Amino acid sequence: MIKKILLFISGIAVLAALISTTILQSKVMKKSGKKEFSQIDNPVKVYFDKFGIPHIDSKNIDDSYFALGYFMASERLFQMDLYRRLVQGRLSEIFGEKTIEADKLLRTLEFKKMGERMEKNLPEHSEILRLTKAYLKGVQAYLDEGNLPVEFLLLGYKPESFEVSDIIGVTGYMALTFTEGINGDIYLSELQEKLPEAKLQSLRIGDQTDRNYFGDQKIVRSKILKSINNALGEIEQIVPILHGSNSWVLSGKRTKSGYPVLANDPHIGMANPHVFYEAHLRAADFELYGNYIPLIPFPVMGHTRTTAWGLTMSEVDDFNVYLEKFNPDDDDQVMFKNEWVAIEKRSEVIKVKKHEDVNITVRKTPHGPLLDGTDKGVDGKSLSVSWSVYHPENNVLQSLFQIPRAESVDDFREAVSHAAAPGLNISWVHKNGDIAWWILGKNPKLPDGVKTDLVLKGWDGSHEIERYYTIDENPHLVNPESGVIITANYRPQLTEFAHIDGYWQPGGRYFRIEKLLSQKEVWDNEGLKEIQFDNKVPIDDQLKKQLIEYTKKEKLSKIEVEMLEIMSKWDGHCDTESLGCSIYHAWNYYNLLNAFEDEMGKEGFFKFGKTADFWHSYKWIVFNVNDPLWDNVKTQRVESGRDIVTKSLIQAKEYLQDKLGSVTSRWKWGRLHTAEYIHPLGRVKPLNYLFNIGPVPAAGGRFVINNMGHKKETNDFRAMHGPATRRIIDMGDIENSWGILPTGNSGNLMSPHFDDQLSLYHEGKYRKQLMNWKEIRQLDLVQMMPVSSMK
Repeated sequence: MIKKILLFISGIAVLAALISTTILQSKVMKKSGKKEFSQIDNPVKVYFDKFGIPHIDSKNIDDSYFALGYFMASERLFQMDLYRRLVQGRLSEIFGEKTIEADKLLRTLEFKKMGERMEKNLPEHSEILRLTKAYLKGVQAYLDEGNLPVEFLLLGYKPESFEVSDIIGVTGYMALTFTEGINGDIYLSELQEKLPEAKLQSLRIGDQTDRNYFGDQKIVRSKILKSINNALGEIEQIVPILHGSNSWVLSGKRTKSGYPVLANDPHIGMANPHVFYEAHLRAADFELYGNYIPLIPFPVMGHTRTTAWGLTMSEVDDFNVYLEKFNPDDDDQVMFKNEWVAIEKRSEVIKVKKHEDVNITVRKTPHGPLLDGTDKGVDGKSLSVSWSVYHPENNVLQSLFQIPRAESVDDFREAVSHAAAPGLNISWVHKNGDIAWWILGKNPKLPDGVKTDLVLKGWDGSHEIERYYTIDENPHLVNPESGVIITANYRPQLTEFAHIDGYWQPGGRYFRIEKLLSQKEVWDNEGLKEIQFDNKVPIDDQLKKQLIEYTKKEKLSKIEVEMLEIMSKWDGHCDTESLGCSIYHAWNYYNLLNAFEDEMGKEGFFKFGKTADFWHSYKWIVFNVNDPLWDNVKTQRVESGRDIVTKSLIQAKEYLQDKLGSVTSRWKWGRLHTAEYIHPLGRVKPLNYLFNIGPVPAAGGRFVINNMGHKKETNDFRAMHGPATRRIIDMGDIENSWGILPTGNSGNLMSPHFDDQLSLYHEGKYRKQLMNWKEIRQLDLVQMMPVSSMK
């Protein structure tokens, strides 16, 4: 009897699995055959290469954008809906209570309202608006078919139609993910109240520390203390956040082909599906191969037959926090330029799955939204946000539309001039030999002497924005004599642009790229691929020698001595088999923890750990053995760097033994440093086995060119972000450019293109980005036909 019951249960399980598999497979778009549509005027041929990338060929550009919307939705609809919900602050409708704080912040920052305002700036009959609407018609056509991805079935809802304002609003969310300053000014003010000046200065040392490792730089200025709020932590659990990027361009005199070459790898939080969708369009005399953020119809990176462009985060400071003074007799008035003025107010209702609605009031001063009521608010203070995102001329779609159409440096300059935020480095090359770089964004000019790393005075007019820098005052460079332009989230190395300040990241990647490119005059694509996958820690020699020096006179155990021997022999590379890389990162973590946490507490350490200053400050104190930050304020003695570094070595040993065992030969970096691409639904077991990809051992690490970064503020060394693509575009051989995605082009888990690039990506390999139509016409074909053509 028991055997029969077990057989019956097994049979039910098998049947359920078969039904589930059938349902999931039915969600995968067929890559051949004919489909008819009333929304197009001419036939469209869509070829799919072996990695599922669509190559769209049509006579009419509107039809091409319709096809783009249709096929992007077929592969990334759930991701597109998540982006829309971020813009509107409606995550809690599907995820419940855990995203309420995120929705409060997102409503307060009003990306949807921003999108609606910016949509009105688009001329009614402009090509950009016409093509955006053609794209949305394609998305809607897929929605109307009703074959929704399985995520909608599991969460129990159907997506609504998309709007142009949702698309524009996504660019506001992009800016948020770039903004380390969302609560940093507030936290710095708190630290000023708690810490003596000597300690505060060490924490604010900024990128001056890079002089210790890379020599004197042309510009030396302090940097701002910044951090990211808890609501962003909720958001990062759902969609990937941008963390940094590498890009460089070479003129033809520096390349084997004799034509300019662009290399780019933007660093974005790991997620599934990953952020970029690739597609290739050709219509009449226009052809474009692009990397698209789902829901945006114009690629943020791409190439044509004559140009190519890439991006990195510029890290400019376009975000300020103001302390507001309210009228004690009227809660609806705030002092602005020494006069009482009325604030704006609106009510918002956050729908929460399986929970009562949450009602909030969003308030705005002349500076911008008030953070009161979000987890960014501070008791007893009213703080508002002034941000270039809200600039009335923030026409991001115009820039994204025009960059692929730029056929001269002047065209390129004009194209990037339209957007106010997010702040981006745009690198650009042309087949005619031109190379250029420009910072995109409208950056505020405040009065001389105003320190924007602190909360600003909002009431008397003394800290108001005077104007915004012009596009020609933004850092840029055209056809330098060196034949090289590098951007890697670091301070622009041009004295004429010292007026621009920002949240400059550590300079290791920038100077490592510069060093490698200087090693020979002429480069081919294979050599540039090796640079993109370079795993060497740029400052390993100086830092490890200093740490080892601090331990020389200390009594150490046999295994601790062995650790130092491994470190001494380590070549600085963070390959998956490396032992030294594991010791290096564990040791640094405990040094950071023991140096900073006693002053800041656990919460403060976590906040500070999300800033660039975390590493800047650490590099500073490592070379200052008696810096006051080394002292543990909780003890009676005064500790030096020698005391703390030795203590941290012992803790690193204990950590590695606990995680990887007592035998040092098993302390391989790839066992600590793994990459898992986590789906929003894969955070709950057992759905992780269905939706997530990985974990897999990962080379690279934080601050190396192959920037597979882990969290700095914890001893969890799993990779949290990495290159979202690696691209090598040679304008002398545009039909054989190279790229790779971390997982695949499809978000459908039963698609063969769900994870088909994973192995190539982690091995540092590439695939061809097809633009040869003779090759393309041999691929699988879907023919999209107008209804009249089918009769």
